[in-house]
Amino acid sequence: MRRSLGAAVLAGLASGGLWVLITTTILERIRPELATPVALGVGGVTALAVAAFCWRPGTLRQIWGRVALTVGFHALALPVAAAIAFGVTGIWPPPEVLGLVLVAIGDRAVRPRDRRGRPGTGHPFR
Repeated sequence: MRRSLGAAVLAGLASGGLWVLITTTILERIRPELATPVALGVGGVTALAVAAFCWRPGTLRQIWGRVALTVGFHALALPVAAAIAFGVTGIWPPPEVLGLVLVAIGDRAVRPRDRRGRPGTGHPFR
């Protein structure tokens, strides 16, 4: 079992940076004068918490798996922050909705089908 300082620092910086972006995105619409100090506080606390979480001992695979999962979960909050910011300004629906619709349509189009046309039962790459 080992620890990886590089993995902990990378995960902390990435997650902290994402939360600075998320809080700035929302607070610039609500209270612009509070955006910078609050965003830096939230980003700093998040960075320290994530770095402490990823500093736990384990194999390299476990350590980098924790880093990937942690940063990935934090990145999932970006579209939610954008939707909140668009909702506060009165612009609805946000442009991301079109992207989600296109992804859903593309997924249905490339999903494998069986002989009767039912999705999800065929072999995709034969």
